Amino acid sequence: MAERVTPTQPVQSVKVPEPPEVLYKYLPPERIDIVENMELRFSRPSEFNDTFDTHYLVPRSQGAKASTARAVLRNQLGIFCLTERPNDHLMWVHYARNHTGFVLGFDAKASFFRENGRILDRVVYRKGPKVFGDADVKVCFYKSDTWEHEREWRCVRSFPSSEPRAVGIEPGLITQIILGSRMEAWQIARIMLCKTAYEMNRTQFLLSVPSKKSWTFENRLKTMSFCDNCGGNGYLMKDQT
Repeated sequence: MAERVTPTQPVQSVKVPEPPEVLYKYLPPERIDIVENMELRFSRPSEFNDTFDTHYLVPRSQGAKASTARAVLRNQLGIFCLTERPNDHLMWVHYARNHTGFVLGFDAKASFFRENGRILDRVVYRKGPKVFGDADVKVCFYKSDTWEHEREWRCVRSFPSSEPRAVGIEPGLITQIILGSRMEAWQIARIMLCKTAYEMNRTQFLLSVPSKKSWTFENRLKTMSFCDNCGGNGYLMKDQT
């Protein structure tokens, strides 16, 4: 069994910038299960679409031992990716399946992101990989500048191999739900059921609306309610005044 790698610095010694009030997660429609189950999953770096994610260089003098420690660290890391941008066209396409999915807005000031060994920090974009002499969770926060448009933040912690990576959350952690401009009515109704079941009365509903005049997307605040006679959708959506 591989030895668990311990970060070279304790969590409390890592100075991180203050996050914005809300951080966002773009999701395809099948990930409504996050809202239904109130669970987030912290992914391994190997599951991401960036081949170089968490890759770093080790000093040649440290040889195979440092390379092994790097591999062990990458296997233990759990990462939950977020962004500052709530209306980015490319991320709607790539992560929310061509606007058929949705975006969750999370309270970035909540203690959830800093408890139980979790670290929340902003990603720094670079031309090339950094050199680390020791396996360090800080490698999670460096990426190629190819991804700079995403303005990413990450919540990171280390998971023993036996520990599940699905983590329960309180409904209040979700402050916004942004519906994709092409999201199907029955999928929206599923989210509405979750809002009722979890009494998410403070959670804002917004609709992503494309503007052909400016080639941008605007998130419009909506009032949502169930309805028995609403053209078959099962819900009524109105602009919030």
